[in-house]
Amino acid sequence: MAGVLATEALVGRSSILAAVADCLLDRNGPGVLVLGDAGLGKTALITAVIQELGHRIRPFRVFAGATLAGVPFAALAPLITSLSPGQINEPLAVLRAVTAALNPSGEPESVPAVLVVEDAQHLDDGSVAVLAQLTAAEAAKVVFICRPHPAPPGEILSMWSEGLLDRFDLQPLNGQDVDQLCAQVLGAPVVPSAGAMLRKASGGNPMFLLELIESAKNAGQLVCLNGAWILTSELRGSSLRLLDLVQNQIVHLDSAQREALDTVALAEPVPLDVLRRVSDQYAVDELQEMRLIAIESDAAQHVRLAQPLVGEVLRLIVPAARSLRIRQRILELMESRPQTMDGLLRYVSWGLEAGARIPDREILEAAQLANRLFMPGYVERVAGAIKEPALKLAARVEVARAKWYRGDTRGTAWEIGGIVERTDDPSTLRQVSMLAAQLARRQGVGAQAVKQAAYEWEAALARLAESAGRITEADIELGRTGCRLLVLEGMQAEGRHVETERELRHIWHQTGDQETRLLAGTLLAEVMAVTGRPLSALQVLANVRDILDGAGHWGLQYSAFFMRRYILALLHAGEFSVLEEYLRKHISAAPNSLIYDGGMLHFSGGLADLVRGDIGSALPRLRQAVSMLRVSDMQSDLPDAVAAAAYAASLLKFRDVAASYSADYEALVRDGMEPSLTAQSHAVMARIEQNGLRTTLSRLMSLADSAAANGAVGPEINTLLLVLRLGDLSVVRRLRSLAETCEGRTAEFTLSYCQALETKDAAGLVALSGDAAAEGLELAAADYASHALRILESRGDKARQLEAQRLVKRRTAALVRAVPPADRDMPDLSKLTRREQEIVVLVQNGSSNRDIALNLGLSLRTVEGHLYRMFAKLGISHRDKLIRGAKGPEQPA
Repeated sequence: MAGVLATEALVGRSSILAAVADCLLDRNGPGVLVLGDAGLGKTALITAVIQELGHRIRPFRVFAGATLAGVPFAALAPLITSLSPGQINEPLAVLRAVTAALNPSGEPESVPAVLVVEDAQHLDDGSVAVLAQLTAAEAAKVVFICRPHPAPPGEILSMWSEGLLDRFDLQPLNGQDVDQLCAQVLGAPVVPSAGAMLRKASGGNPMFLLELIESAKNAGQLVCLNGAWILTSELRGSSLRLLDLVQNQIVHLDSAQREALDTVALAEPVPLDVLRRVSDQYAVDELQEMRLIAIESDAAQHVRLAQPLVGEVLRLIVPAARSLRIRQRILELMESRPQTMDGLLRYVSWGLEAGARIPDREILEAAQLANRLFMPGYVERVAGAIKEPALKLAARVEVARAKWYRGDTRGTAWEIGGIVERTDDPSTLRQVSMLAAQLARRQGVGAQAVKQAAYEWEAALARLAESAGRITEADIELGRTGCRLLVLEGMQAEGRHVETERELRHIWHQTGDQETRLLAGTLLAEVMAVTGRPLSALQVLANVRDILDGAGHWGLQYSAFFMRRYILALLHAGEFSVLEEYLRKHISAAPNSLIYDGGMLHFSGGLADLVRGDIGSALPRLRQAVSMLRVSDMQSDLPDAVAAAAYAASLLKFRDVAASYSADYEALVRDGMEPSLTAQSHAVMARIEQNGLRTTLSRLMSLADSAAANGAVGPEINTLLLVLRLGDLSVVRRLRSLAETCEGRTAEFTLSYCQALETKDAAGLVALSGDAAAEGLELAAADYASHALRILESRGDKARQLEAQRLVKRRTAALVRAVPPADRDMPDLSKLTRREQEIVVLVQNGSSNRDIALNLGLSLRTVEGHLYRMFAKLGISHRDKLIRGAKGPEQPA
């Protein structure tokens, strides 16, 4: 792994690398101070600079260290071997010896000496003084590599403030850099959700990131499906290498600092006043200064570890007896249980491990919270500690939900079996019934099974109502409303949206229970989005979001339920840029839910690309989504994703891919899974070459009629647009009348489209094509241009026809602009070094050798040498081979 770190950790460092190289080449310029926490790649950066500069510098290295800090001139020992024992403590003699070692001839060298000092924060004062004189005299360029904590010697910082050193502070990698590093190490990209979670877990630290990748890959948590890497479970920082890395980071701490750090790791988040009562308060301040801990600004000033991965490792290596002592002491000082969510989870977990008496209700609450935060492993660890019979059934529901997250449908069914008939708790009854409905849909039993779960819930409520004193009338009424909402959800799953609106609207406006309002409002928004009122749906969802924001713990379990309807409304409204930003922000926050529900988000993004016409981006995203949904599909999105992938592949003429996904889609339908009307339309379009135009049009019209029968205006419009794409103008009037009553940008474009077709306004269609392209609606823009061309051809307008032909070509080309060339037609660029890959990018962008030299701060001869070696590695003879590549067939997951 050290070799990997030395070459790969320079992702995101190219600008600093070039600046440091400039410093070292400038004979009259300053030296270099590189500051950064452990693992950020300081040494790798300087090593890369030295390799880049080659024979233009003469590098020397010395190493300081904590154990040598008290020994005068110890770090400079390799350069002062000529001194006698009596001279070794004389600063002037040391300076002369170092100067002679760096410049043996005694004359100014044509190639400058560069002295690299590792771990310079541990230098003794004498060594710093000698190096300062060496720098001031310009006898050599000195590069100080330091951690910011403990702080570098004051003399080094003074050299920087006086202009003798240029300072470079290395920061953690950002999300884009993390994705790039992952792709380089793994040989294929990680899906965005996996990249976000790796960034969050590693804190952007390249050293930690590389170890996480290796550990997760070896543990089977990070797997490659369909050409992209996905996460299948929660990341764990438990490899031996990670243990070593963390221990090296904290080896310099004294006993008081280590005691405080271990306390935070075991109890985080711990209130600051509690931490100071069990630890040395000066040690706490020092840990904060070293950025090992962070103090929040809330009322209790909760203290956490600055790097979560460090906490995981510390909890593994703290001896059991010491861990027990620390936890028991914290428990004694806590006046009440923690109020933060992760505080409650930690309190219950280490309380159980420490042998404390944690009430069963608090254990259950922690298990419920862990499920809402998508932490199934935690649930399975603590739920078994619940002993009270009345709560054991509720605990089984939580274990069942944990298994559901992991995709274990059989285990979920086994856990919830018989609970509806046995429980006396209305809350447990609600949770198990809703989970049973989700399970029924995932197992392909059908929407009727969702309603069946509601009927069984209602029967159980009737049983409880007959048991005097066990349940209040208010609970009975609330439960019945919940049953009814589940029935309405089942009706919507059948496509019967119009029938549910009146009742949902009544519940939304009349109930005083916030959880019921949340469910009713979200389902009502789905009705409105599907029936042509997506903007109104978004207004309702804004109110629902207010409920979610104020819900506290219990609202977390409905976040995915809400998110799915919000995305649906944005898609129907044509608000694609809003949708993309929403997905980006949610994924970048890296909640645990991405592991188990991330497939739905990636599918939504791919579907938006498909609708807009960015097919080159849509197909890879949809294929990633299919791979993720095969692992975890909590909301039964797999058929829709497979159908969309088949359609996208057919648009790109990837016939084998389209046929394979079409076969997968048909198998899922045979297994009882229910695709949406939109998915059915995509599946029909994907098989147009096999079924022919007439059959395809007939099936699309049948789907449009089904949508109309159920009042599904949005899907009806989408299906009729596909009919129009195939050249059937008979639907124009019907489509126009639908668009006139519908909300959103999609409806506005559709209305203008239909009006132009009815009046055969070729110029209007050309203008509309430009408007659509300006909004990124490339597929619609191509459709508008194609119909304009047909109108001009029918008129025999040769001059304008030629212009329209050129426009159609541009619009059609835009649909596939992001399609990657087939791997078999491209050189294997993974063989290249980081610098060589940068050169490839510049070559592909059309840069000449001279342009590349100027861009990268290299000489023209160096660039030519790089290209010569690159061609030899890749087995090619000309730079054009780096640019050209033909599209070839792809294979699905």
